[in-house]
Amino acid sequence: MSDQNKDSFGSIEDLLSYLSAVETTVENEVERIADSLDALTDRMSASLRSAMGESAWFPQSKPIAPPPSPDPLAGPAGYLEASKDWILRHRAITAAAICFLGTGAFLIWRQRKANRAKRRAKRAKNGQRTEVVVLAGPPSAPLTRSLSLDLERRGFVVYIPVNSLWDERLIQAESRADIHPLNLDVTSPSSISSTIRKFTSLLDPSNAPRYPLRLASFILLPQTPSPPVSSLILDISTDSWSDALTTHLLSPFTLLQAFLPLLFSHKASILFLTPINTPSLSPPQHALENVVAGGMDAYISTLRRETASSDLVNIVRFKLGAFDDASDREAFKLAVALRHESNGSSNGTVSPPAAERRATRGTPLRGLHLEVFDAIVGKRRGNVYVGRGARVYDTLGKIVPDGLVGWMLGLKTRRRESPTGETVGERAHGGGSPGWEKVDQISGEESA
Repeated sequence: MSDQNKDSFGSIEDLLSYLSAVETTVENEVERIADSLDALTDRMSASLRSAMGESAWFPQSKPIAPPPSPDPLAGPAGYLEASKDWILRHRAITAAAICFLGTGAFLIWRQRKANRAKRRAKRAKNGQRTEVVVLAGPPSAPLTRSLSLDLERRGFVVYIPVNSLWDERLIQAESRADIHPLNLDVTSPSSISSTIRKFTSLLDPSNAPRYPLRLASFILLPQTPSPPVSSLILDISTDSWSDALTTHLLSPFTLLQAFLPLLFSHKASILFLTPINTPSLSPPQHALENVVAGGMDAYISTLRRETASSDLVNIVRFKLGAFDDASDREAFKLAVALRHESNGSSNGTVSPPAAERRATRGTPLRGLHLEVFDAIVGKRRGNVYVGRGARVYDTLGKIVPDGLVGWMLGLKTRRRESPTGETVGERAHGGGSPGWEKVDQISGEESA
């Protein structure tokens, strides 16, 4: 039985070898078939890509572009382009607007910078005051009081000429160590010479060789004549003319003439502070004020021409407009208090100034203080306009015809009888005028 089995199956080793060969053959065939399939797939893909690339009807593939980013500076549709087109079409107007706005901005910036700058008088090394200012004005006037306090605060020694005990007490009531009254009677030549001699010795360097005093400026602030209720030229008496010319022209001129040698020797500046609003238009019923202003104009012009060649003094004229009335009310209250103290009672009746009865809008006095200081140190020359409406009123008085000025003032012609019984025409001042309101509006815009 065993021999038969050996013959039928053969050797076991041969069987295993046969099976191994079959397995190897199957693997090789499978790999060959897989390689054939891969090659066929590659050929089909290449053929398909070639056919699709050469076909005109099949769209070419493009990369998808990202969405555009929004412009943050772009405004409404077409607004920026329209603005560019308008600027290109109107280049002259655009250039003029840019120049106007740029110049205005520069002037405002320079003015604010100048106002913020500190203004102090020169002092000695030990802090002693060496600059002296003579402020020739009525001690009871609001501008005199305001200027004296401001100049003293900025480091000047201020002297105010007085000719009465009342004025001297008014200055001493301020209780300022460097504001002094200067007793001087302009009607007495001996008093003038004596006061000037004492004042000159005060400024003599031999009295203070280390830190001598120097006369920096003479400020003339003449008082404006107050017209009576009826101030037509026909009704002004000779005494009123004499008092006005003596008080408001002769006295200031005499006082300045006494100080001129000192001003020339110290090369000081001379400042004239005169109102301009009313005299520039020469309105009716203001004859005293108009005549005084005309005399002051002629005096200043003559003095400038006489000193132009020598260049010893700097003459500056301030044409003043309207200012706030706060200082006017304070000066009035101080004067009333001193009047009551001198009378020993408070039963007296004192009429308040116009600013106390009706508020006045105007430029703050700080602007005048800054301009006066700049004129003292030599930064201002010629004419300086300060106050609401000063430049407008002065321009109107120079270039506007008299008939138009009369219409703006509200003048009208009325009939009256002359002293001889004849009927003559006379111009009277009307109650109001819309044209004059326009002038006030223009002057208000200028001060703003």
